[in-house]
Formats: sequence, C-alpha cells, structure tokens
Amino acid sequence: MAIFSIADLHLSFQRPVDLYEIDPERDIRKPMELFGWDQHYHRIRDEWIERVKEEDTVLIPGDISWALRLEEALYDFGWIDQLPGNKVFSPGNHEYYVHSKKKIREALPERMTWLDADFTVVENKVVAATRGWMLPGDYGYQESEDRKIYERQAGRLKMALEAGRKEHPDLPIIVMLHYPPLTHTGKESKFFDLLKEYEVSVCVYGHLHGKDAHEDAIQGNVEGIELRLVACDAIQFGPVPIWNDE
Repeated sequence: MAIFSIADLHLSFQRPVDLYEIDPERDIRKPMELFGWDQHYHRIRDEWIERVKEEDTVLIPGDISWALRLEEALYDFGWIDQLPGNKVFSPGNHEYYVHSKKKIREALPERMTWLDADFTVVENKVVAATRGWMLPGDYGYQESEDRKIYERQAGRLKMALEAGRKEHPDLPIIVMLHYPPLTHTGKESKFFDLLKEYEVSVCVYGHLHGKDAHEDAIQGNVEGIELRLVACDAIQFGPVPIWNDE
C-alpha cells in the first residue's frame, strides 16, 4: 500500500462521463488545450491506472475542478471516483465551489476525504492540509491585501498540525498545501516554519505551472523536510509515489 500525490487536475466535465468515453465538444466545459494540455484527462487516467492500486491512496492538493458550483464539481469527482485508490483532497485557489466542509464531505463519493485546516490518518501517517498562500516578497503579493490571508492560512495549518500531533504523537506527518511553502523570492514563510516546528516528513504542493516555474521550484530535502512539487504538468500528468513502506 503506497501513498501517491498529484495536484491541479483542472477538470471541467459538464455531465457524468465514463473514463473512456469522453466527447470533448459535448462533455468539457473549459478545455485545457489553450495551455497545451491536450485531452490531459486521458493522460491522467492512463498513468493513474498504470501506477495506483485499489489499496493505495492519492493525495490531491487543490485545483481539482474549474466548477463554480458544487453540483458541477461533482461531475469531476465522479470521474475521479472511477480511478483506483482512496483519494484525499484539499483546496486550491480555484475551489470556488467549496463554501462548507460539511456540504462537500456529505456530497463526495465513498473513499474520498476532504481536508481543510484539519487532518486524517493514511497508512499510519498523519496527513494535514490547508490551502496555503503567496509568501511575502513573491510576485503579485501585496502586503495590504495578502497579509491577512497569509496569516490566516498559516494559522489554519498550525491548527491542523496541532490536532494531528496531539491525537497521534508518534506518527510521521505529511502536509498537503496548494501553494509552495518555500520560494526563492519569499522573504518569510510561516508555512515552512510550521513544517519544521512539527517535524513534518513530507510536504506536497502544486500551483506552479510551466517549464520556468517548475525549474525554479524548491524541491528535495530542505532542513530535513522532503518538498515535492506535484502539479499535474510538472509530473507528466501521473500520480507520483511519495511514501511506500514496502
């Protein structure tokens, strides 16, 4: 039983669809061809089925669906539900359809878990998650507008980590963020400070797209924490293993 991760699926089905029977003109609300992601859902499907077994778990940190309403997003979750494995989701910056954790948890198919400022346990690992945010100093960050969100998201990560550590003090911790916890331009990162404080083993994140952003991403072992960029296009559209006890 292994733990995989992939982010930024950016699905936009506008009706229930079968894994292998998709009509792009009829079934897709927002094609990704503009970004060079030609029928990327087929690539995700094939790589996922090749790698992931039913007993495995896939962590998906954000930007799952382009939907604006939950009833629309459920078409995308229904498609994901046909893929093998258990799935754990957390929000990204495009999760406009999420207004209540309770509502989305009630609406999701079985074997799907939604996390936001809280945690679950997967294969004797604590998995804690929140969205994250831009770091002070990052391109586009504006102190007057973004500081409150940054502080609030850091607080939400601390809440998730504190709860997980309190309930399971001896288990290793995996963190799901949508935004990277470290960047080359960030002047500070309360997210990374928390990863160190709670001795997190692995942190997966997405959000970064394009060759330049992928090459600039901070990955690998940083002060004892394994950072992994798992944005869909950065990992060639297939879930990558982040933990395997075998």
